[in-house]
Amino acid sequence: MSDKRIMARFVPQAWINNYAVNIDGEVEFDVTEKILAMPKAKALAMRDDQDETDELARDAGFLENHGGPFYVAVEMAIAEYFSGSASVPTPTGAAVCV
Repeated sequence: MSDKRIMARFVPQAWINNYAVNIDGEVEFDVTEKILAMPKAKALAMRDDQDETDELARDAGFLENHGGPFYVAVEMAIAEYFSGSASVPTPTGAAVCV
């Protein structure tokens, strides 16, 4: 078993003048098992700040104490975990499938 982990970042936000603004409370959390339980192609297709990444925060319990907007970043962590594979996201966020 690998010691490599996939760490997502939960960034809580608050609405200020109709803009979601980052607030204190940012935290990293381990999503390795959750990501590895899905097909690799689905994992590599995940993009930050989307419904599928929001589910990671929901499953980890972060929304129990935070009722405002939030952001979850995990795309780069997934790409780094699978680096050296035939298919990894490019820095622009577009997927490259070989």
